Order: sequence, then structure tokens, then C-alpha cells
Amino acid sequence: RRAIELNPNYATAHQQFGVECLTAMSRFDEAVTEGKRAEELDPLSPIIGADLGHILTRARRFDESVAQLDRVLALDPNFWVTYWYLGMAYQGKGEYAKAVAAYRKGMALNRSEWLKALLINSLVKTGERQEAVKLLNELQAESESRYVSGSALAIAYGSLGEKDKAFAYLNKDVDERASRPAVFSVNPVWDDLREDPRFAEVLRRVEAGKMD
Repeated sequence: RRAIELNPNYATAHQQFGVECLTAMSRFDEAVTEGKRAEELDPLSPIIGADLGHILTRARRFDESVAQLDRVLALDPNFWVTYWYLGMAYQGKGEYAKAVAAYRKGMALNRSEWLKALLINSLVKTGERQEAVKLLNELQAESESRYVSGSALAIAYGSLGEKDKAFAYLNKDVDERASRPAVFSVNPVWDDLREDPRFAEVLRRVEAGKMD
């Protein structure tokens, strides 16, 4: 808010206020307004356009998100983050084959742990469990030589039904005060774990941590 007060035309301030702050508080209409304002100020920025699509996904406005992300891809078809967010929007719509295709395109540009974890999730949904297990083993091996987000590993393990490991990694991220727990409550990717009572306990720990 202070950055916007100092410079109301600073696109990145509107972008970050929307995607990082307002969505974490489930204030989606305001977040969309901020994302659209950022795009008005910098219409050629792939990350600003992609983040607006991500805001719409968190708001569960999946059709709008797909349309927004398709526009961003028309501007820059080589921006890998757009494929990441597009896959999530298709997952939200239950169109898992399209999600798989989006994640594969993203991984051809960037071997992000998030793309791999979400690809695992969608592969399980499309019945391609053998490939999903192979990718999980790769991701676990990578985590032994470099930092891999606990949340990414949680997505992968949860997708394959290994919920104890998934929650161990979620709690690890909370313990380490990683950035992802701030949006656990709103991100549709966690819907597979949301009905487990342990997820409510993770959210309680996140909220308690915000008060520390």
C-alpha cells in the first residue's frame, strides 16, 4: 500500500499486492482489480499477465483464468510460468489431459520442481500412474542434492496417496516459514488433501505463525 501511495502507476506494486497479499486473505475481487490495474500499466509484461491468471485460478474463476493465460501466451509463447499457471487452471476445470500438456510444455522450457509436482498430480488423474511414480522418484532424488520445496514434494506424494509423507512435508514448510503455506487455504491444488483433518491443523499452524 505504501509503494502504491508513493507511485500509483508502479505496476509491480499492484501485481504483488494482488497475487501475494490479497489472495492470501481470500479477498479475490480486490486481488483481481489490482491484477488488472497492473496489466493496464504494463500490458506487455508476461509475469504481470500470468499472475493475473493465477489470481483468477485462486479465485476459482477457471474459465477466465484460461482465457487470460492464453492471451499471455500469445504475447510470449516461451514464458514457462504461464504454462505452470495454465496447467493449474485446467486442473481446476477437471481437464487433466490439457493440464498435462501445459505442464509438459512448461518443463521443456524450465525443469521447475513445481511443474514436475503438478504434472505428477495430473498424470495420476489421467491414469498414467507409472510415469507419475517415475517423476516422483526423480523429484525425491533431486531434493537430496538441491533445495526442493516441501510443498512441491507434498503435492507429489499426496497425488500418489502417500498422505503421511505429504503432511510431513507440509508441516516442514510451516516449520521453516516457507512462503507457500501463506496460500494453503486458497490454492485449489490442495483440494485432494483438504478433507483430511490434518489439513485443518496445518492451516491452524499457519495462522498461528502469522501472529508470532
